[in-house]
Amino acid sequence: MVVTTLDVVPRSIGFGRVSPGRTWESVAEVAGQVTWVADELRDGHVVTAGSELLRIEDANYRLILAQAEAQLQASEVKQRAAREGLVLAKKNLTLLQTEYSRLERLAAKGTISKNTLESTERQLLAGETQIVNLQNALDLSIAEHQVLIAQQSAAKLDLQRTVITAPFDVRIIQVNIGTAQYANRGELLFTADGLALAEVEAQFSVGILRPLIQGVVGDNPSNIRAGATRLNAKVHLRTATHSVEWPARVDRVAGTIDPQTQTIGVIVAIDQPYASAIPGQRPPLRRDTFVEVELYSPPIRQQIVIPLNAIHDGQIYIINSDNRLEKRKIKIDFSQQGYAVIAQGLEPDERIVISDLVTAVEGMLLTPQEDKKSRRQMVMEATGKEPKQ
Repeated sequence: MVVTTLDVVPRSIGFGRVSPGRTWESVAEVAGQVTWVADELRDGHVVTAGSELLRIEDANYRLILAQAEAQLQASEVKQRAAREGLVLAKKNLTLLQTEYSRLERLAAKGTISKNTLESTERQLLAGETQIVNLQNALDLSIAEHQVLIAQQSAAKLDLQRTVITAPFDVRIIQVNIGTAQYANRGELLFTADGLALAEVEAQFSVGILRPLIQGVVGDNPSNIRAGATRLNAKVHLRTATHSVEWPARVDRVAGTIDPQTQTIGVIVAIDQPYASAIPGQRPPLRRDTFVEVELYSPPIRQQIVIPLNAIHDGQIYIINSDNRLEKRKIKIDFSQQGYAVIAQGLEPDERIVISDLVTAVEGMLLTPQEDKKSRRQMVMEATGKEPKQ
């Protein structure tokens, strides 16, 4: 095989099961008897966002709301009376102050007795005390009114919670309650999977991911988590009759490495997994579907690539210009199934032996024959594309 440079696309395959990107566990936030259940609230049904699915008896919560509203009305009447009483008390105090000032002048002239002035002063102090008491009563009434407003809001919220609607497009997975059954507060009523996003956590060896990460970070090494999120991804569902593919994106990397297998989970996300479904031809990506995840990096330009089986204990066999065998040490940058990328020890246009030799003696004369089939296979594995003729 004549050595050339290729734009290498490192790739790796992992396997995992599909899980929904979002799940909905509908829990009863209020207690009561279930009075109505939608026909769509059955295992497997698809429900659009905003659809009513279940209702809980709301008579008790309507009574609580009515009571709170009646208490609010009484509180408003109480506040209005307190404000009117405060206004009158202030007017009365103004008159008392005026009268006291007049009597104080007369007492200074000796026209009235001291007892008369003291009596008016006591009335003035009583008026001031009344204003303080009325102001305190008004402040307390305002505070009580705020409490009643909060109680009314809580009653409205509980009333709203008697009707359960889908928060987003979902597929019903499990239903635990039916009509006429009693739902306790905190009880799980049913579960559903979101339709907008599917996720697959596939396991990959850290060593296998290294060349892929190298393809996206270049000469600036980065940690595996930051680098992996920049990889390209595809999800394949392979059956006995056909294969289905979905474009995906690397969303995140698992927080820990499996201590037994030394693999790390890479979570890929598939947007709108139901949108492209075609009955009988292309299934949707449902929960627990076992799929294949392919990760690949952007092309690494102009790399020297040779078949993996051409390497013998860190050496390769070169065919020199005289068609004689030379052994040469090489340094491998990375290798994947079927090919290796050479970092040092080999140049373009050199010829290498890719067949197994019964005896490999330095300087032995060879009769080389180009293996186009093996080259085509290597190019497909290294680049993911059919080689040009």
